[in-house]
Amino acid sequence: MQKLFKTQGTRFRRALGTATAVLGTMALASCTVFSTEVKNPNAVTEDAIATSAAAATSLVNGLYGAVNAAGNQITGTSGAAADELTWVGSREYWNLLDVGDIGDPLNEYTDGQYPFVSQARWLTNYVLPKLEEYDKAGALRNRADVAQAYFLGATIYTMIGENYEDFIISSDRVKEGAPVGEANMRIMFDSAIVYTGKGVAIATALNNQPLRARLLAMQARAKWSKAVWATLRAPRGFPAQPLINDAGANADAAAAIAAFGNNGARYRFDVIAQNAGGWFSTGSEMNGRLEIRAGNRYIIPTAAGTRPVDGAAGIAMRDPITNEIDPVTLANINECCRLSSTVNVGWTAVSAKDMHLILAEAALATGNTTEFASRINAVRAVDALPAWTPTSTVTARDILIHERNVSLFLQARRLIDHYRFQIRADRWVSTRGTRPCFFPISYNERQQNPLAPQPAQDRPAACQ
Repeated sequence: MQKLFKTQGTRFRRALGTATAVLGTMALASCTVFSTEVKNPNAVTEDAIATSAAAATSLVNGLYGAVNAAGNQITGTSGAAADELTWVGSREYWNLLDVGDIGDPLNEYTDGQYPFVSQARWLTNYVLPKLEEYDKAGALRNRADVAQAYFLGATIYTMIGENYEDFIISSDRVKEGAPVGEANMRIMFDSAIVYTGKGVAIATALNNQPLRARLLAMQARAKWSKAVWATLRAPRGFPAQPLINDAGANADAAAAIAAFGNNGARYRFDVIAQNAGGWFSTGSEMNGRLEIRAGNRYIIPTAAGTRPVDGAAGIAMRDPITNEIDPVTLANINECCRLSSTVNVGWTAVSAKDMHLILAEAALATGNTTEFASRINAVRAVDALPAWTPTSTVTARDILIHERNVSLFLQARRLIDHYRFQIRADRWVSTRGTRPCFFPISYNERQQNPLAPQPAQDRPAACQ
């Protein structure tokens, strides 16, 4: 990412030099006609941002856009690497993700998304110190801005920890940064937890329950994902006991549910034309270019194979208790994966359902069937589905996996469930998915940064 800034700066200077030369020639030729010495009253320098708390909301909005673009892309590539999305178009790199080649640095989509993910991470560490300084000085017009910035920073750090083998963290815009190291990627979650903790304190002081709810939920997600990380990557492999029971995540999940006040509540990033993606937009790849679509586990495709059949007839997923078309999947597909969904498809970062699923899994891990049933049925009740009971022919483990599958659809959460429950994605070839593998530091970054893994085209060890 650091070299990206240098490259952009070089291009800018060249463009500026060319423009200056042209303007200079024009001025000499027609200096008696007009003057080129015009000041832009709307110009905002970086120094002005650094010293004016009036810029706080704009900084947070910029960070939102960066995190939104990064998350939009990660949900697409992670969905394709899992069974949520499948390749149906002409771009071969979607196919390679689809068959399980997740760690290839040369992949057009993961290579292209990396600078945007890195940009969101970098901007987090640019914006937060400024907002903290404004807050300390009591200069903020709205303290909720800094709490929202903490949430956004925690979101991108958590998603990096969940989806990447390794990553480069540096604040310098010119010097190359070194990778944190695969064994140290847990620090992504640690950073996220620090941010959410600070944000929760501010949201609590402001009595802003929606803001407090999403911060607590992201804190629970970060703690839970850190525990998952330890089971899959330290040491590398499939855990004998995949169920997570983390006291910190459980406490935060319970607090988030209380703050949400509605089991159907969620925090969703809204993708619009102005922030529709970075290197690509997942919604556009699905509903515009028709390169990918929802996977066969979820939908029944048209004869052309590029989209779902219209209406409920296009849903393949069945509820395991009723054996009827799964209404959650129908709602998911209507929201994301039809031509009528448009190319601007949002994505969910946290939800009350997710929190109940964390607590349901913890209860199952400790054999507390009563608590498990209460939590899993809180999720099912949102969609008016009949309750699961311990006497059901569907096991507790299977209903947990199903509810995670449909309730966290296209949220970059499915891949870790493939690994920890050893459920192979439908299109993985036999040589892929044999152990946990996640996205690499990209080829573009490796080419420009000699401190990044070399050779630039090699996959991480876990993905070879």
